[in-house]
Amino acid sequence: MHQYEMRLQHEPSSALIPPFSEVGFLFNTYEHLQHQQKEGVYILSAVNAVTRLADARCAFFVQSGKAVSPVAAPFGSVECASVFPEETLGLFIQTLIQAVRSAGAATLRLVNCPLRYAPELAERLTKQLLTHGFVIVETHQTYYLPVSSTPFDVNLVPAERRRLARCLEAGFHVEQWQSPDRTGVINFLMKMRRQKGYILTISPERLADLFQTFPNQCAVFTVMDGDVIAALTVAVRVRHDILYNFQPASNPDYDAFSPMVLLTKGVYAYCQQHHIRLLDLGLSLDENRQTKPGLARFKRNLGAQESPRLVFERDLSVL
Repeated sequence: MHQYEMRLQHEPSSALIPPFSEVGFLFNTYEHLQHQQKEGVYILSAVNAVTRLADARCAFFVQSGKAVSPVAAPFGSVECASVFPEETLGLFIQTLIQAVRSAGAATLRLVNCPLRYAPELAERLTKQLLTHGFVIVETHQTYYLPVSSTPFDVNLVPAERRRLARCLEAGFHVEQWQSPDRTGVINFLMKMRRQKGYILTISPERLADLFQTFPNQCAVFTVMDGDVIAALTVAVRVRHDILYNFQPASNPDYDAFSPMVLLTKGVYAYCQQHHIRLLDLGLSLDENRQTKPGLARFKRNLGAQESPRLVFERDLSVL
């Protein structure tokens, strides 16, 4: 069995962080951790003595006596390679608990990736976290479309298929903006959210920084009626094979057409072309973290399946 060094780093420079041994999730990269919060990050890595690569990693931040992973992303938690031994994963979690205690936090909160992102990792991690005294404090369903050669339209309910046909008959078309005007995109999202009584789930400044820092992972798609934007979304490539439909918004003037159906069809086609196996349509929660039944129903009507995203917490005062 490989030997591992458990390495804890506080605010390290990027050059000192051991590279992850597999293609990992964007949200656990140093660049995205810096995007989440510029200072205060702790990174625990299990470094393989032979390869000198990290076969497991977890980044956390401490806020008001509470350690969280992530601090500003859909998920963080522990990520490990498929070859990482089960008994060493247990040791890694024990080391993580001690590291968080040493950082002065009283609790540790871990937001796991949705189960369908990495089923084997999620199941291994759930088992180990429960064994080490964590409890599940939240369970939310994320909605996703498995991407295959099957046409998008096949899984639509009849009502959504009619709305799609109405958009196409009206001459609407989907565009991917190759060089998006960041200010224009953000202003559109803010205006559409405001008209519907919502706010952006990310600050305009952080959204602009996301575009700036990750131009190759961010994509903007629109439904156009001539020169008018009927709907728009910002999608983020979370991993090479997963696209997250991050910030969708539609123009209320086009509610009768439901252009979000056509927009999703266009994003699905993009996934087919770029060998992306999973299109994540996100959670269906309101500003109070409660399920929005109408939004959940709409995603199911598009053919979306559900996958749980679990949130764990550990009281560190308990040995």
